[in-house]
Amino acid sequence: SARKTINRGTLRSRSSDNVQNLSVGLMDIDGAIMYYFNNVIKPQVVENDETIKVPIMYSNPERWNSIQKNGFLVDNKKQLIIPLIVFKRSSISKDDTMVVDKLDPKDPKLFYTFQKQWSKENRYDNFAVQQGLNKTKELYTVGVPDYVNLEYEFIVWTSYTEQMNKIIEKIIWSEGAYWGEDGKFKFRTTIDSYTDASEFTVNSERLIRTNFSVTLKGYLIPEE
Repeated sequence: SARKTINRGTLRSRSSDNVQNLSVGLMDIDGAIMYYFNNVIKPQVVENDETIKVPIMYSNPERWNSIQKNGFLVDNKKQLIIPLIVFKRSSISKDDTMVVDKLDPKDPKLFYTFQKQWSKENRYDNFAVQQGLNKTKELYTVGVPDYVNLEYEFIVWTSYTEQMNKIIEKIIWSEGAYWGEDGKFKFRTTIDSYTDASEFTVNSERLIRTNFSVTLKGYLIPEE
């Protein structure tokens, strides 16, 4: 028979399982950076005695091409967006310091299985002992992730140098930390240098601009 023999004694049903599969993707890493800027770094500028929250946005290819062409970004009404932080993912490379050989990606040999210490199915321990009932064991299996290095390019615009200094000081203070949301995945980041520049728009409006690159130590786990 060409049909593969299956040992049903080794199979486990997940019909009553409400635990989602663990996965970490590229969008999770992008979202961790966005969350860290909005909720931890919290870039702000003071203009006309008013505190303004600096928006941060992820740049798609069309938006990034417009930035490279014009040197700034405008909204739908052709108004200059300032202050502003824009970033995009520029490259992904394998982390050679954390090499993982899965042998077969469809049947990975490197994974970790652990048992949950408590299960709601075992609430009546004394009764189970008296009746000789077997306790239910909850097991979780998690594959070893692939470790990668991700490069992100950031551009910051402000109207004045004093405003830019406050933003860059906050970013420098957060450099080297693990960026991400508490209770979820976090990723270590490094920033080597910052490039400052002043430029003028077509309306002779002065802009303060700073470019820097973020190297992030990430990891990827597929859902299946």
